[in-house]
Amino acid sequence: MGIIVGNMSHTGMVRAVNEDYFGYYRIGDIDLLMIADGMGGHRGGKVASKIAVDTVREYFEAHAKDNMPVESLIDESLSTANRMIRDYANANLELYGMGATAILLVVKGDTAYFRHLGDCRLYLIRDGKIKRLTKDHTLVQKMLDDGIITYAESLMHPERNIVNKALGGRFYLEYDEPVGTLKLINQDRLLMCSDGLFDSMSDEEILEIAKEGDVQRCVSSLIDEANRRGGNDNITVQLVLYKGE
Repeated sequence: MGIIVGNMSHTGMVRAVNEDYFGYYRIGDIDLLMIADGMGGHRGGKVASKIAVDTVREYFEAHAKDNMPVESLIDESLSTANRMIRDYANANLELYGMGATAILLVVKGDTAYFRHLGDCRLYLIRDGKIKRLTKDHTLVQKMLDDGIITYAESLMHPERNIVNKALGGRFYLEYDEPVGTLKLINQDRLLMCSDGLFDSMSDEEILEIAKEGDVQRCVSSLIDEANRRGGNDNITVQLVLYKGE
């Protein structure tokens, strides 16, 4: 029982700098995966995303043996990352306003735990179907939820990249939902990504590439396809295959 992971990050075909950052770490009996998508200009975004992932990893390394619930580890690590980004920006005024959206995934035994901020996403691929496990924290998603715009309008809305939750954006993190949990079954796939992927591909198009085969090859094919369609943003993908009993 365990997981197999494929991952990759690409600058894309338009941006000069990759402001995405990702990590996959085995810490005790926990698999920790994270993607952060930086905001705040080329330098600020790149710095913020790296601080986010490194801080979460360091928190788990320091506290994973403290018998804390996984949910508490997730929320405390993200709160620490939020503070570290703000403190670094305050000490380096040229980076003021930097931040990062994020998706954090923990696999422990047969359970997945996840938390996101902004528009990084997590999908479940099971039995040949894809299900989005996260809802974007964006202005357009709220407009969609409130019935102000249609789903078709949301796909092309000029403000679709405005996020209302991110690391470094506020003094304290506030959540509208608890940490997500999911019982895994053999052959489940979990796909986490930055918006550079799904801005160019529908969920069903992602499914067709990611649903079977070697996970690293799937990740490479997803990024190649996103770049073929313009590669207008940085693209980062981690694909997890769960091997259960």
